[in-house]
Amino acid sequence: MLSKTIVIFWLVMLLFLPIALASLPTVSCIGCENRKAGEITTDGTNSWQTFYAKEGSRIVLQGNSGFWEDENRRCVSDINSWSFVAKDNDRYVLKTASGDFYVTINLVSLSSCVPEWRSGIKINGDEYGKDDTRETAAGEELSFSVRIGSGCKNYRVEWSANPPLAVAFDNSRSLSTKGYVAKDYSGKNPVVKIVLISENGERRREKTINLIVKKNSAPAIKVRVGSSIASYTSFEVSFEGSTTGRSGDEDGDYIAEIEAWLKDANGKSVGHSRRTMDRKKKLPALSLTPGSVGQYTLTATITDRYGATDTADVTVLVTEKGDSGRDKPLLHVMEPINCVAGEFCDLSVRGADKNIFTEYFYQGKKMVKPFKFPLGDHEVLIRAYYLDDNGRRKNVTTKTIRVHVATDSNSNASAIAEPANMAPIAREDPTETQKSPLDGILAIIALPIAVWRARRKIMKS
Repeated sequence: MLSKTIVIFWLVMLLFLPIALASLPTVSCIGCENRKAGEITTDGTNSWQTFYAKEGSRIVLQGNSGFWEDENRRCVSDINSWSFVAKDNDRYVLKTASGDFYVTINLVSLSSCVPEWRSGIKINGDEYGKDDTRETAAGEELSFSVRIGSGCKNYRVEWSANPPLAVAFDNSRSLSTKGYVAKDYSGKNPVVKIVLISENGERRREKTINLIVKKNSAPAIKVRVGSSIASYTSFEVSFEGSTTGRSGDEDGDYIAEIEAWLKDANGKSVGHSRRTMDRKKKLPALSLTPGSVGQYTLTATITDRYGATDTADVTVLVTEKGDSGRDKPLLHVMEPINCVAGEFCDLSVRGADKNIFTEYFYQGKKMVKPFKFPLGDHEVLIRAYYLDDNGRRKNVTTKTIRVHVATDSNSNASAIAEPANMAPIAREDPTETQKSPLDGILAIIALPIAVWRARRKIMKS
């Protein structure tokens, strides 16, 4: 019984073995560039296998069984091998001994070889298919790439865009390249295409991707000059607070360039400064040097990474030139000043040039720190100046400030009327009524001499 079963098994195997062999044709190519199958596809009834060779090469196609026919169904070999000289392109069919179809062999000349696609177009690492679209922004940088099969050596790669001016490529002849969407692009949405072209130009494969370009709105500039009255030697222009526009990639947007021009009253350019940034960071200040006094027009521009810009014009007044190349000092006092009766009152000049001298006057008299005031509202005259090499005052400037004194720190909001018998506050030019620090030094030196003379006079009497 067991032997019968074994016999039946082998009979079945012998019946179906030719069919199994016929469904799995194997073909090797001697003399081809790739001895193994470069490509095998099947739809269930037919099989194709592609090899590549140079024209004029001696080729041997070796099948597992059967005979060979050419593409016109003429028998070219009665056995399972077929030897010939390769032409531009050849096609042969391997058949079984009974004439059943086995496999079709495409022999492609290397001069007309075009690689097979192994991926769609990749943009920044993401793969896109035939009907996909990709959103981008005007001015954006993109990385394009594609994967292909092996087997072909001499072929061309061409990246292009339609319209042509929509996208520029770093290397349009490479399988991977950088592409740059035009900063000021405002046309129809472009189509990017990559084409593989055979060496002889007769065969080609191509893939495309549709780009949707979002238009970038303008950023918003904010310009500040250190003071409306700026130094003639140099001053800074701040862009802090400026913002980018709305683009196709708001998260990746940043201000990439700041620029400033300075023009005199006649429109002549007298200064220019520019900085570029490659990532998000705090915006630096630009420094400009007018070179002389007068009124100037400052034109400042910011440009975001997608090429959108915003511009602002600012009028800058440059102060007069001082005796030694300095301007008059700028006085910065924190106002309003609220103090408490009986306590010291802070009248310090803040943020001023460390090289200036300051003096304080109340009711026509020079005050000495620390300062105390009676109840009420008071006016204090602050005078600031530089000293020349001989110790004389120069570039004198004055500023009057108001001081409110209350009974305690919680009553600063209600001002107390100034007493009627309070002496008037000095209004005269301080340069005529006040002495410099050098005068004070001389007075200190003269004091011992005066004391000595007084003692001598008493002794004589």
